[in-house]
Amino acid sequence: MRVSSKLGLGGHSYMQQLGNDPKPAFEEQCEIVSACLDNGIHLFDTTYYQERVALGSILEQLGRREEARIMAWNFFTQPGKEDDLVPYTPYEPHHLDIMLEELQTDYIDTLVIHADDDADGQRRELELARDWMESGRIGSVALGMAKARHLDVLPEGHPVGGVLAPYNAFVREAADVFALANSQGMEKIALSPFIRGWKLDEIGEDPAKVSGILLRWVTSQDLVDHVIVSMRKSEWVRANLDAVARGPITEEEQIRLEGWLARVG
Repeated sequence: MRVSSKLGLGGHSYMQQLGNDPKPAFEEQCEIVSACLDNGIHLFDTTYYQERVALGSILEQLGRREEARIMAWNFFTQPGKEDDLVPYTPYEPHHLDIMLEELQTDYIDTLVIHADDDADGQRRELELARDWMESGRIGSVALGMAKARHLDVLPEGHPVGGVLAPYNAFVREAADVFALANSQGMEKIALSPFIRGWKLDEIGEDPAKVSGILLRWVTSQDLVDHVIVSMRKSEWVRANLDAVARGPITEEEQIRLEGWLARVG
C-alpha cells in the first residue's frame, strides 16, 4: 500500500513569482519532485498554466506520472500576457484539452474550479466538470478559494468532493468552510501555510525554525487533510517532512507563535 504524506507540493515551486527564492533549474525541479515521490508526497497542485507546463515536463522526464495525484486550476494563458499571473477563467469545453496537453497526460486526478459568486456560471462549470468525470478524463472535482457561502448554494447532485482555501496561523477564516466541508464528507486542503515566503522574513527569526512551527501548526489541525507547500530546493522536502513528523507545536512554541501574530499578524 502506498503511504502518503499530509503534505502536497505547490506549483509555485517551479516559478519565479510568489516566493523569495530564485526559480530552480529544471534539473533541480526534477530532484524536488523525485524527493517528494520517494518520501510519500504524491499530491501536486498546479494553479497557473506555467505550473502545469513545468510539472508535465518533469513527470515526463522522470517517467513517474502514475505516482502523482495532479490537481489543476482554471488559470490559462492569455494573449500578450504569457509571462503574467493572470486571473482565473471560468471553464469552457475546450479548456480540458489544453490542460491535458500542458500536463502531458490523458487525465487529471482533481480538477479545481475557482469559487465564483456567479451562481449560474458556477453551475455551468459544475455540469461541464461532471461530463468530464463521466468521460474518465478527470477523477474528482474540488472548489478552490471556497467559502461557506459557496457550499451552501451548490446544486443537488453536484460533483464537488473537496475544497481548497488559504489556511494558516495568520489567516484562519477558512475554518468555517472546512468545518462545513467536513460535515459533508469533503476533502479539506489548506493553502499557503506561510502566507508567502516574505512573511518569514517579517518575523525576523531563523526562517527554518519559523517555517517548521507554522507548518506543524496547520498540519496538526484536525480539519485539514492536506497542506500544499512550495519547495524550491530538494533538501527542503526532507526538512518539511521531518518538521511535520514532530507533531503539534509545544506550549513554548505556541507562546512564540502568539508573539509573531501580535507583532506582524
